[in-house]
Amino acid sequence: MVSGKVVAFQRGGPRFGNILVPTDGSGLSMASALKAVEFAKRLGARIVAFHCIPPYQYPIYLGGIPFEYPSEADYDQQCRAIAQRYLDLLVKAAGGHGVEVGTRIVFHGNAAQAIVEAAKEENCGLVFMGSHGRGGWSSAFLGSVTHKALTLTQVPILVDRPSAGEIKHAQAMMEHGSIEP
Repeated sequence: MVSGKVVAFQRGGPRFGNILVPTDGSGLSMASALKAVEFAKRLGARIVAFHCIPPYQYPIYLGGIPFEYPSEADYDQQCRAIAQRYLDLLVKAAGGHGVEVGTRIVFHGNAAQAIVEAAKEENCGLVFMGSHGRGGWSSAFLGSVTHKALTLTQVPILVDRPSAGEIKHAQAMMEHGSIEP
């Protein structure tokens, strides 16, 4: 149900059947993702756990390619494995709450654009993502994937700012799962 610019959340409503939950592997994004699981359970929605990986950058050095630099195939394989470990934690949490979840890993140079594209391709009625809540000069210099995604999409984005305790809990869960936050 939509009333002006206010969106009412209804259990089992078709508008929010799929919720995109981007995570970058940080404790903050995992804390938000865990809250998204609880939110999806209340709505009876399905989650699409999402991770965007920057594309491989060929090294450019005057003396050639460094001896220890990974190949593009190695980079792809290593990044996918790390991303899958992050998403597996979310899949496990969702399963514990009885929430259906799918996963999606993409290589893209613009994380915000990748989030918008994934939300459209996965028919998501909502994106649920975390934000550091930076403002002023900090946000001007560091940028914000959340802010950029907000400007690129017509899909509603629910922005969460987890507490220090929620982030600490998520980091502990990641460490328990042998993932360094």
